[in-house]
Amino acid sequence: MSIPDIAALNRIEEQLLRARLDSVRSAIAHAGEKGRDLEFHVRRLLRDLLPAEYGLTTGFVAHEQNGTVTLSNQLDLIIYDSVRYSPLVHLESCDVLPLEAVYGYVEVKAAIRSSSRQAKQPAGDTLDGIVKQNALMRKLRNRAFLTIDGSSPIKIKKMVKHWLAPRAYVVAFEASGRTNPDKFANCLACALERQGNGNAHIHGILIPNYGFFYTRPVDERNANADDYFHVKYTTDHPLLAFKSILLKGLASFPRAPESWSPDIGRYLQHNGQWQERSPQGVPEA
Repeated sequence: MSIPDIAALNRIEEQLLRARLDSVRSAIAHAGEKGRDLEFHVRRLLRDLLPAEYGLTTGFVAHEQNGTVTLSNQLDLIIYDSVRYSPLVHLESCDVLPLEAVYGYVEVKAAIRSSSRQAKQPAGDTLDGIVKQNALMRKLRNRAFLTIDGSSPIKIKKMVKHWLAPRAYVVAFEASGRTNPDKFANCLACALERQGNGNAHIHGILIPNYGFFYTRPVDERNANADDYFHVKYTTDHPLLAFKSILLKGLASFPRAPESWSPDIGRYLQHNGQWQERSPQGVPEA
């Protein structure tokens, strides 16, 4: 039996993704509808790739900040644990997921501009905008859980753990400005440097038929200043590289022990009064 040529199959898949952008641009004038169509095709690509344990949705990540529950910016695609978790809010157009459920997120762009000019509020389709969004998401580290206190089978203990930030991925259908991949990698490295040490980390940017790029991880315990902001990239089968890095990154994301459950109460924040009765005397007929 012949061995399937996986690299060739992925090259065809890349060409289909790029052709999708051309067809959408030709058929749809409304920018929002174009974006939704591209998101649909990226979501289908990921759904075919990822095991069923990973949920995929669009929406917001709920988290606690200074004692108040707040929401992230809207994310194109959220990758979450669909076996042990469900959305806090489920709507037709989007969901709200607790931070404890989230493994990562994917931004979908028709094109990425690699301009190195820094703006106070960089556009979302620029490398600076992508890195700035990632810096906000990387602040989401504290996850709250409940577990049975070992001293009592009915006593519940709350705990807050400092976790890894959600993994960050981008799928763009082209790089604007006809920039070559090496220059694009340099522009990404410069955008990371402008954001500062440890403030941003992009786990993967896929641009079909162009390249795959990611921030080289750094062990901060023994890193030198020159070790930061390095970008690794390949132009050989970018989609295949993306799939490999994505699956590895999600598989290595820390899972909470089975005996832990998310402290959903901090999101629901039920503050109603409770009443309690004990049996007293003979009940009236």
